[in-house]
Amino acid sequence: IDLKLYTTLVRFDAIYQQHFKLMIGSIRRNYPHLHRWMKHMYWNVVGVKETTDFKHIKENYSKSHADVNPKAITPLGPEPNIEDWTEDDEQWRREAERESESLRGHM
Repeated sequence: IDLKLYTTLVRFDAIYQQHFKLMIGSIRRNYPHLHRWMKHMYWNVVGVKETTDFKHIKENYSKSHADVNPKAITPLGPEPNIEDWTEDDEQWRREAERESESLRGHM
């Protein structure tokens, strides 16, 4: 489990994009594999959802860097903060697990 990657990804759409003017695309719309992995972490890894506080993430960044955001504008979106885990996502997870087990069997 890569918690450093998770924290970067979960903050990207929520605050980094607006705060640091990163208009190169969003994790949600432009990086489907990273988006699905982030959703998997949020919905399926015990403790991750419970300790991800979007209000804190957004307010901490938007109110603590006056040189970047002098009016302390805090974004409302994206909505929802994390999209639901779907049956397609679950199928992806099962296939990834099978592939991982197969690769372990060849070591």
